[in-house]
Parts: sequence; C-alpha cells; structure tokens
Amino acid sequence: MNRLAIETKSILLDKLIKDYDLHSKDVADAVELYYDAQKLRIMHANKERSEGPGELVSWFAFWLELGEKVLASKLQKWVKSGQAPEEAKWAIQQIGIGPIIAAGLAAHIDVTKAGSISALWKFAGLAPGFDHKIKGTKLPYNSRLKTLCWKLGESFVKVSGKDSAVYGKLYSQFKSDEISRNENGLYKNAAQEQLASKKFKTDNVTKLRLLEGKLSDGHLHARAKRRAVKIFLSHY
Repeated sequence: MNRLAIETKSILLDKLIKDYDLHSKDVADAVELYYDAQKLRIMHANKERSEGPGELVSWFAFWLELGEKVLASKLQKWVKSGQAPEEAKWAIQQIGIGPIIAAGLAAHIDVTKAGSISALWKFAGLAPGFDHKIKGTKLPYNSRLKTLCWKLGESFVKVSGKDSAVYGKLYSQFKSDEISRNENGLYKNAAQEQLASKKFKTDNVTKLRLLEGKLSDGHLHARAKRRAVKIFLSHY
C-alpha cells in the first residue's frame, strides 16, 4: 500500500471512529460484526494467496479491515467508559483479554442475575449435559456467549508461555494434569463414550487413541481450556 493510500485510510478511520458513538444495547452486535468481518477478511486473504490477487477482493478487504479497526476502537472506548460494568474493566486487565472479548462478556453476562457460578456455566454452555444442541428443542445456553468462551480459551492458550498470564498458566497446569490423568487410564469411560457417540470413517489417530482407552490430545486440549475458562468466569 502506497503512502497516499495509507494516509487516506488513516483519515477515513479517524472520521468513522468519530462519526458514531457505541451504546450498551449495541455492544453484543458490534462484537458479532467484528468477528464476522475478521472471518470474511481472513477467508478472502487466504483465497488471494492461493489464487492470486484480485482488485475486487482487495477493495473489499480494505473496507473489512477498516470496519474491524473502527469496531475495536469503539468497543475499547465503551469498556473504559462509565457505561461498562466494573467486571468488564477487570477483565480487560487480564493478559490475553482484549476489548472485544471484555465487551462481549459484559454484553452477555449480568452478574446480578447469575444466582450461582453453576448457573453461569450452564448459561455459557459449559455445564455437563447442557453443552450441545438437541434437535427440536430450544438451546439451553447462550450460543454467542459459548462461542466467546471458546475464543477466550484460545486466548489463554496463546499467552500460556507468559509467567504473568494467570489464566494462561492455569491452562498449562490443567493440560499437564489432563495428560497425567489420561495416561493413568482415568478417562477410559470417557473414551468409550466418545467411540459410542461418534462415527469414524477411518481408523484415524483419534479413533486409535480412543480404542486404547485414552482421549486424544485434542480432547485434552479442550478439557484444559474449558477448566481455565470456568475458573475465569467464577472470578468474573
């Protein structure tokens, strides 16, 4: 991108940031739009790398990236404003959590209505038996919050190498614990349940591991993330 284009983009970004004030009722939608724009931009960027650059795709990517930056700026401003609850301000101070996740959590969680931590885990789709969709029935959890908690867990994984990242270190500790439990055969029943509930087209690595009476590394990774996120939510 040449200097003129960079300057133009900067002017546009500054104007768009000033043009609209984000209100609390719009935060959940703003977070959703941010992730939608990010996903679409990345998808087309990958397509460009494999198929070659296209003028239309590049033009569209320009606006998607601009939209992401505007939304991120608006959400950060909201989290630091008087409109945001105190727990959102606490969340953004934790290593691995930025304004998007902090704002999203605040938009979906009202701590004054959470009767217990188990109720919040259930609402976030993290309670056993309440974490999947049953055909023909209403979801027993908030799907947007569940997705956000998955992203939260991934953030903890990314910062797990930093000593000052409280929840990142928790993930690492939980992962070691999960590996130990698995190797000691404590997840034999869980492995059998996985084999009974899922169909495997081939004898892949996951199936072979389950046949040994042990969970796959992917399962252990997910379990460790889930534990870290549940601890975070209890602190939140």
